[in-house]
Amino acid sequence: MNYPKEPTSIAQVESDECDAMLIGENELGTVYIHGPFGDENSKIKIAFVIGMHPLESKSHRALFEKLTSKQDLNYCYYLYNINVNDKTSETEGRLEGQKLACEFIKEDIINKKYDLFLDIHSNRGANGPGEYKITNFIFAPGFDEASSKYMNEIIDAFDEIVYYAPEFRSSPPFITEPTASEGIPTLVYECYSSEDFELTLELAEKLIEIVDNLNF
Repeated sequence: MNYPKEPTSIAQVESDECDAMLIGENELGTVYIHGPFGDENSKIKIAFVIGMHPLESKSHRALFEKLTSKQDLNYCYYLYNINVNDKTSETEGRLEGQKLACEFIKEDIINKKYDLFLDIHSNRGANGPGEYKITNFIFAPGFDEASSKYMNEIIDAFDEIVYYAPEFRSSPPFITEPTASEGIPTLVYECYSSEDFELTLELAEKLIEIVDNLNF
């Protein structure tokens, strides 16, 4: 499908149309878990979260399409998807998505003791919210040793992204900082909201392939 160049919510993954389990619902929206994908018998369990910020939907769609289409993954994967009801709120659904992640995903990630957790986002660069000097990057919001180890391995294998921790970070206090503080290696991945969707797809596939070859 041809998605608009600008940030949009129309690429959102509709979990209720997929084989997914509803794990949380309130007036703000819903949270579903998809999976397992890959090798269900693998001892290594990895989680992705998509949908937290609705207008970043192209990055979420790309990760979803590439993860669900792969047949030869080494590890076992689960995908959490947030569907925010009001995408036209004052925060464009961002705060609502963060609250849903905090209420329904945070403890599930911690309790299931995933070997790695990645939160998938995109950004508008210098066009805000926040003035991002770099658009394609990864960072460990807990700045902890376990997360940083995997982050550095990913960066070494991924020419298109770099390390960058932007000053404007709205979502980490709701989910990724708490998961990291509880010992779950946690990373935030960002691409550019206005890049060609084909590039977003290519980068999502490369991220998955690199993660699937990390040494745990």
